[in-house]
Amino acid sequence: MNHSNRWDSKGNPFEYPTCHLSYKEYAKIISEINTNYELYKNEPYSVHYSVGIDNHYYIYYFENHGFNDYNIIGKFEI
Repeated sequence: MNHSNRWDSKGNPFEYPTCHLSYKEYAKIISEINTNYELYKNEPYSVHYSVGIDNHYYIYYFENHGFNDYNIIGKFEI
């Protein structure tokens, strides 16, 4: 297993390295995921589509360890 040296709020390691985002972009994406959490509730890995802070469209891949406990692992422009 390739741990990212990041842990969730319960002390469990995330499996993948974190895709680093600016503070503003991270806050925006986490807020959107939280708002739509019912879509991701039972998914250990998921995808979130959003318009980035640069007004481009992106897909964000993330590990889901529960509400507000995510590890963004990828960002790809679409």
